[in-house]
Amino acid sequence: MTTTHRVTFDRIGRHGGRGGPAPAPITRALSGDQLADSIALYARRYLASPAFEVVLDTQAGRGHIFAGCRTAGTFTVEALPSDGGASDA
Repeated sequence: MTTTHRVTFDRIGRHGGRGGPAPAPITRALSGDQLADSIALYARRYLASPAFEVVLDTQAGRGHIFAGCRTAGTFTVEALPSDGGASDA
């Protein structure tokens, strides 16, 4: 069964943190690699680097985006109650 997750970004590239507002949260009814791939597709528009990796730990509720040897973003992952629907925010 797929769980719906809300992904809230602290920062992606220069968006969020000290560089301005963070991108809007997203909600996805995906898990595992599919959720990480969806986060990567969303994050791509905010990053200058074409090569980056999304590392996701749903049990810890955290994730990172790495571009080379630097952190290009951070986010939290929250499992939503079963009545939460998926949307493309």
